Amino acid sequence: MSVSIGVIIYLTILISLLITALVKNQEPCHPLYSALVLIPLIRIISVSLPLSGMSEVFGIVAVSVPLFITGVMVAKIVGITPTAMGFKIRILHKQLLIALLGLPLGFIKFYIIKPDIKIISVAPLEIFMWVIALIICVGLLEEFLFRGILFNVTDKLLGNNKAMFYTSLLYAALAISSKSLLNVIFAFLISILFCRIFIWQKSIVGISLAHGIINITLYLICPLIF
Repeated sequence: MSVSIGVIIYLTILISLLITALVKNQEPCHPLYSALVLIPLIRIISVSLPLSGMSEVFGIVAVSVPLFITGVMVAKIVGITPTAMGFKIRILHKQLLIALLGLPLGFIKFYIIKPDIKIISVAPLEIFMWVIALIICVGLLEEFLFRGILFNVTDKLLGNNKAMFYTSLLYAALAISSKSLLNVIFAFLISILFCRIFIWQKSIVGISLAHGIINITLYLICPLIF
């Protein structure tokens, strides 16, 4: 499927969700439709921004900024507070221990998708920029959108267990572009795990760090080691 056709499909889904959210403005399901807008938007922004001539790390930052802004707007529309979204530290040492989950999970993911890393820079400044981008613009962003917003909204309608599976299915669906069924299953299981931790800790700090470390391990540590 070409990029243009994919964008058209996602735009159609986005417009449909916006219309549905508008029509069902007074119904209990309205927050869910508003939050679901984030899913096609992630794909539209990631493939539509003109990033040619820009380094990969700055490309990640450029994609994340409009998604952060949209996430904040959606959270305000559906009435989710920063505290409810998990922007709080509950027992710092537990959050740091949760973050360490990213190392083994990153190694597993590396062997699942075997990313084709063509250029690995060992310049300290560039590595530092990659680490910051992967933690904030990937780890924090995705946990903010999926656990902080989508899970919260779905939880109010369906309860913990159904919300956990629903959110994880949506998260796994975004991994389909990797063309690896094993990676889709792994993404689903990671999302289930992070939802469980979010239910337990009511914080996205530890899982955001873990999410970022998964990608740091996948794209920086493993290629440099192996």
